[in-house]
Amino acid sequence: MSSRQRLLLLLRKQPGVTVAQLAREMEISGMGVRRHLAALAADGLVEQTPCTQAGRGRPPAGWRLTASGREMFPRRYDTLALDLLDDLSPDELAGALARRNDKQVLQYEATVGPCADLPEQVAEVARLRDLAGYQAEWTAGDEGALVLTENNCAIHRVAEHHPEVCAMELALLQRVLGPDVEVTRLAHAMAGDPVCAYCIRPRPDDAQP
Repeated sequence: MSSRQRLLLLLRKQPGVTVAQLAREMEISGMGVRRHLAALAADGLVEQTPCTQAGRGRPPAGWRLTASGREMFPRRYDTLALDLLDDLSPDELAGALARRNDKQVLQYEATVGPCADLPEQVAEVARLRDLAGYQAEWTAGDEGALVLTENNCAIHRVAEHHPEVCAMELALLQRVLGPDVEVTRLAHAMAGDPVCAYCIRPRPDDAQP
């Protein structure tokens, strides 16, 4: 285990621990601990917090993991999701996925809706997908098309057992971007492609609903 990993583990077990306490636990100098903490803080994984230690004078500052730091540790959300979904009947599953899709549409529309044009909308969708763990990016394609690429499938294990969630992902993009936009799938990780990718372009006037 590297010093960085050990430090993260100590902060997970002892939120608010001080530099002096970390130095004792790791058997390195306080300067060495501060150097590691500075690097972790720059990565957004740890933050300083006032220590509640009793005593005279100003208490030493403590350190704790940020939300991003806590996500460095395995969390089997996929197993929990699969257990819950497997207990549903086909109709119940369809209803649960539809409700999730409705909720996501509202969340996305709050920031995608105010965007001035389609490139801004796609850029915002990519940002939201990236925050959700999809490692998303967008590029300009040919003839005014835009390509949204997801380099990681955040729901891979769920999609393996319930491929219908992939259709909901496509439906989400279509609903958020609206009827004047055409969204088609270019690549599909569940079909063996290395990524999921979508072509997004204005719908021709004669094809609009």
